[in-house]
Amino acid sequence: MLGAAWGQFDLCGGKRGMARYRQIIVEGQPVGLLGLDDVFKDLQAQGRHPQESDLGMEMVQRLSRDNYIPPSARQGFALALTHEYAAFLNRAEATTASGKRSYGTWRGYPREQIPWYPIVDEDLCDGCGVCLKLCSVGALQPTDNGKVSVADPFACIVGCSSCANVCKPGAIIFPPRSILDAYTIKPPGRH
Repeated sequence: MLGAAWGQFDLCGGKRGMARYRQIIVEGQPVGLLGLDDVFKDLQAQGRHPQESDLGMEMVQRLSRDNYIPPSARQGFALALTHEYAAFLNRAEATTASGKRSYGTWRGYPREQIPWYPIVDEDLCDGCGVCLKLCSVGALQPTDNGKVSVADPFACIVGCSSCANVCKPGAIIFPPRSILDAYTIKPPGRH
């Protein structure tokens, strides 16, 4: 798959405030980027569409201000970013159409702050559908091309990676389980 969202963390950004970090898949490799959602929100506010011919390279150029993107990988990044931006718009449209869904909390943290959800590598997915039968929470969905994609990442149960365990081609991956260690139990009423 060209790109897939995975994990967002707040990092200290000095005078620039809180920077956003998120991982995506670029040419089969997980890559962390700062400011990705900020770029997406800005493009969305401008009414930009993923089908625009030079949008991928524009995103690469904008993200290169805070991230190192090797010149030899820029085309791959452009394709992955275009795919990610389309998914971002689809998620935003679904939220607007259906209203904001509540995912509850985990260890006292809002579920949306916990970076635990799958990434599906479309290139490895053979479309067998075993993961779809296993996942009863609706985190995954079939695509038009017979493969599987992440439909609702925060619907995924924190700590569950059963879909990845049954995926014979290894198309579904999760962040390391150790990422959850940072989320200690919050006493009620603490923010």
